[in-house]
Amino acid sequence: MQVFHSFEEAQDYTATVVALGTFDGVHRGHQMVMKTAIDTARKMQAKAVVVTFAAHPLSVLCPEKEPVRLATVQQKERYIRELGLDGLVLLPMNRHLIDESPDEFCQQLLDYLHPRSVVVGANFTYGAKAAGNTETLRAFMDAHGVPVQVLHLLERPGRATPISSTVIRKLVLLGHMETAAGLLGRPFEIEGLVVDGDHRGRTIGFPTANMEIDPCMAIPPDGVYATDVFVDGAYWPAMTNIGDNPTFTNQTRRIETHIINWQGSVYGRSLCVRFYKRLRHEITFQTTEALQRQMIQDQEETLNYLKRI
Repeated sequence: MQVFHSFEEAQDYTATVVALGTFDGVHRGHQMVMKTAIDTARKMQAKAVVVTFAAHPLSVLCPEKEPVRLATVQQKERYIRELGLDGLVLLPMNRHLIDESPDEFCQQLLDYLHPRSVVVGANFTYGAKAAGNTETLRAFMDAHGVPVQVLHLLERPGRATPISSTVIRKLVLLGHMETAAGLLGRPFEIEGLVVDGDHRGRTIGFPTANMEIDPCMAIPPDGVYATDVFVDGAYWPAMTNIGDNPTFTNQTRRIETHIINWQGSVYGRSLCVRFYKRLRHEITFQTTEALQRQMIQDQEETLNYLKRI
């Protein structure tokens, strides 16, 4: 998959089918839009290209009100690549993009990507003050002979409400990892750099990798989770604690992952942790021995859970 960071970089395309959207988390609804673009492109002998944004407009307009993100830019790119798209135009979020009129945005699609068709979800908006919507997009593209496919939003299983990034954020922030995974089409993931910690875990038989996470990212609530971690080309079972380790003093909130039955150092490396289930809330233990006993129980529960999925 070719990755571009402006329309100008992608100008060598002669015929495309474009999937348009913000696509935070690349959930099952977003995947439906992209797969429709892929199917349409194959029929038209064109390239399937995603046009999306590196961040939410509020990251520029009002950063304190920006919703937490379900994926880093790198994760987003990986999820899209795995779907089999030919190209990705990942537009940086800046004042220039925010101030573009809907017509200016659409004209760039025409000038640089030469679309034969455009695919969007029914709630897509674009342009300055979100003045553009599926109706304005269809009117503009129809005038240039480009059909627009507007897809109904994919509904949540058993509910008459659509799958959305907003709903998934709420589920993650509440710790409902299994439900979130069902809407994402994959376990919720956190990626981050492993940084030096207190080294306390190794003294009680459970060494942990302490991850540095972008504060803009969605983080599950405090507690212990059944997870796995991609290390050295394979996924290893793991258990992850989020919280401030109340058993010990002078602690700060952190994400610590114990990779079960794995030996080695991951300091300075970037890890991807997949969250499957919240096992329990964070607990204050009276003794280190009591904490150890609980961690042995957590590890057993984690391994049993991962065997069943």
